[in-house]
Amino acid sequence: MFGVYAVVDGGGRVEKMTRVDGKGLWRSWKRNFKTKLLALLDLIDNALDAGIHGLGNGDHNAFVGRVHVYPDVYEVLTGPANVSATTTGLCIVNNCVKKIRPLKKVLEVYNSSKVDSGAGDIGENGVGLKQGCATLSDLSFVLLKNGNNANIELGIVAESLQQEEGCYLPAFQFSNERGGGSPSLRDQMISHFSQPKHADVACCIAQYGAASSGNDPNLGVGVERLCRHFDHICYNFFDDPYMFLVILDKVHHGHSEEYVQNAWDAQQKITVHQLMKDLGKEIPRTYLHIPNSFDFTIGGGKTEFKFWPERLIELASFTLNINAKIPWHQKFGEAQYDANHPDSYELRVFIGFDGMRITDPSADTDPSAGKEGSLYIYSRQSGRLISHHPDARTLLGLSAGGTMFCQGLTVIIDDIGGNLPLNPTKQEVAFGEEGHGATHQENLMAWVGSVVHFFYQFHLGKCQNKKTALTRKIAKFGDIVLQKHRQLKTLDSSCLTTFSLSFKSTGKSIRVEKGSVKELVGTDTLYRLGADRSRTAPKRTRSLASSSANQKKRKATKNDEVQTPIPPTKIPRRRQPVSDREAESEPDGENEETTHKVRQCRQPVLYHEAESESDGEIEEREIESDDEIEEGEIEETRVKDGKIDEDNPNAPAGGQIKNDDEGSDPYTKDFYRDLCDRLTQKTNAQKVLIKSLKQELAKEESLRNSTQQQILALQKKINSLEKLTG
Repeated sequence: MFGVYAVVDGGGRVEKMTRVDGKGLWRSWKRNFKTKLLALLDLIDNALDAGIHGLGNGDHNAFVGRVHVYPDVYEVLTGPANVSATTTGLCIVNNCVKKIRPLKKVLEVYNSSKVDSGAGDIGENGVGLKQGCATLSDLSFVLLKNGNNANIELGIVAESLQQEEGCYLPAFQFSNERGGGSPSLRDQMISHFSQPKHADVACCIAQYGAASSGNDPNLGVGVERLCRHFDHICYNFFDDPYMFLVILDKVHHGHSEEYVQNAWDAQQKITVHQLMKDLGKEIPRTYLHIPNSFDFTIGGGKTEFKFWPERLIELASFTLNINAKIPWHQKFGEAQYDANHPDSYELRVFIGFDGMRITDPSADTDPSAGKEGSLYIYSRQSGRLISHHPDARTLLGLSAGGTMFCQGLTVIIDDIGGNLPLNPTKQEVAFGEEGHGATHQENLMAWVGSVVHFFYQFHLGKCQNKKTALTRKIAKFGDIVLQKHRQLKTLDSSCLTTFSLSFKSTGKSIRVEKGSVKELVGTDTLYRLGADRSRTAPKRTRSLASSSANQKKRKATKNDEVQTPIPPTKIPRRRQPVSDREAESEPDGENEETTHKVRQCRQPVLYHEAESESDGEIEEREIESDDEIEEGEIEETRVKDGKIDEDNPNAPAGGQIKNDDEGSDPYTKDFYRDLCDRLTQKTNAQKVLIKSLKQELAKEESLRNSTQQQILALQKKINSLEKLTG
């Protein structure tokens, strides 16, 4: 792949340089991404960098960033009113805040303008555009408009242009000004690429001109298609002066590169639309800080970046000072709290409970999602997702046994300052790049783990430290409340719940001092958990008819009869805030009259027991209402064989023993009924999908068999012809 050769400069000096094998480099680019979707996201990174970096300055306040992703469709008139449309690839077009570097510089290998950009841009290695195109397609075109229509450029990223002698990514400059007697863009390109020295590039453009699988390469058609794309960015895209367009031709199929010849066009269309569909699901979770004004469309549909605010319960924000060089356990409390320390930086952490993941893990875009505490690491100005750990409890120094730190717990690290080093493909944090990388990683996880531990324990305390109760509260939201259309904001512009905290060292970990906690509720934390109010034991008053000498507690006998209690009382149901207790709040001033049974009545109820045969005493019991019982919960009178069971005060009506520990089932019949209905609907949908897939598979197999038979028949003809000619 490499070789050494000599270059003689103007002064006669000989400089040794290492030759790069272009074919070997291309093969390396194709293997850098785990999936095709990640390669596409790398190209989206470049588009967002160009449309976001520099915003906020006074000169660009009116600028609106735009990224449009759409299929590359070739249309041909086949009749007076008939148009044949063929999907040949995928297009990504974006505008830019400022002037773009010339394409010759952009296409240089490992040459990037983002090396010193810090938190502004996502990449910095100069390979994102090249390796993204190489992973998705064998032939890609890069179109650029730099200031005006007279300054346009065309670049080509093609596997066929790579040689063992070196890597070749050519770029050419043209003009698309109309009128004035200047030659048209088509004439310029035809004249330029007809020259013998550009014959290899002309072959690439001719291949693009073939469009459909049954057509031959055509340079004229290829130039016409490129001219249409240039007209789009020069005249039909909001008149932005700086434009960048990437055309991915013949996008690689996600499962197999072996196309059936007569089904290739249909397969390419399916591949492109499936890739756009996957991008539409993944893109809102991939970026945190895309402003609402940003125009991001996929196939013409608007994309909003509010993935986490619309699904996280008790969403809170924490700001931490992370020291990148000094271990946290050394001089604890000095460098850690000093925001002006030269080795420290501020880091934002968002924490909440994922109400959709706890009830339906399949609703998450990540197939590995479960109920365990998950960690997401975002970086740079756009908030690009860099790393995801489905179960980060061990990484954060938390207990990983049982169901502790589960319940859909979600932790988001927001490295908006760009202080975390990234690997070239932005798929992981590269701590090994730093001299104190191990210390940096340890400090980061220790501090983040401390606020995660506090957040979980704080909300677990609302449920009397019962994990099943916490699970029940979060599950009440589910996907019903979270699908309501609310006026949501992005994370960066939201006023979320925060805490005033002080920290202490336990020797092995960092923890929050409980006495220092002060919660500041944010107006944009929409989904909140209500606290379980403590229940006091029912008060009992006794009225004795006989002398007061006998003070011992008397138990009711089996023959005693309970007198009919006071008739049910109608009381207004109190209006609750938006929380786990009520999916929808009632309008102000509206009261709903609800008839409560005896066991739900909040008014004192007297149960008069029959006169005892032994001493003629009459005993009265008053069961006071529990005003702190949460709405929807039931306080039952313990009755056994028609009497109040004082031997077992925990026994509910009917004589069944009530288990208040965490092993009890916290859900109601309605919950399980709704759950069964949802599972049944999903099962039926899956069955329909499986049936359709089986039908498609049968068609594909039939098509494949017929093709193989045709191939065998042709092979026989060839053999017979060879025998005749031989």
